Amino acid sequence: MFDFLAMNAHLSGILLAFSVLAVGALSPGPAVLAIIGTSMEKGRQAGLWVTLGVISGSAVWGSAAALGISAVLVTYSNALIAIKVAGGVYLLWLAWKSFRSATSSQDKQASLKSKTGSSFQMWRAGFFVHLANPKAVIGWTAMIALGVNSTSPLWVSFVLVIGGVFISFICHAGYACVFSTKRMSSFYLKAKRPINLLFSAFFGFAGFKLITSRI
Repeated sequence: MFDFLAMNAHLSGILLAFSVLAVGALSPGPAVLAIIGTSMEKGRQAGLWVTLGVISGSAVWGSAAALGISAVLVTYSNALIAIKVAGGVYLLWLAWKSFRSATSSQDKQASLKSKTGSSFQMWRAGFFVHLANPKAVIGWTAMIALGVNSTSPLWVSFVLVIGGVFISFICHAGYACVFSTKRMSSFYLKAKRPINLLFSAFFGFAGFKLITSRI
């Protein structure tokens, strides 16, 4: 029988990890910009196929991170300190990157340049965009480190992976749907600065909390 008391004991860490992953999924990066660019250029269906590719890559990195962290923690609980510091530094770097983007006068967009492409080609492009991004596995490592400690059972890591993949799909599919319309693509360009400032504040808070938290 599933232990709901054990679930409640880990709930706060799981929710914090999910919130960090959601903000990370929504923040501009290679995968998000590919989805936005493809949706604006080729339409909603193409953007959703790229989204499915990105989510497939995310599931690969999430599973790898969960298995790696769980295996390390079983044998070397002190390794969590190094994982937390590495994840915290990464989150602080994201905060700086978002702040720099908010204060920059340049607008950058990314798109998948092919003139035509099948659904599989769109999926494959999204998959490799995310799989080839080393920041993806680091981001998953940081997210799981927020929800896992040295006493966490193995199922906590996989709750994080399954829930994280679902949240990532909702966030990325939202981009594909929204930015396939002319009105919202124009709104994003106008609101880019305050959105990135909000991302910067959130990542800064999460990074500081991760580095200073106790095991």
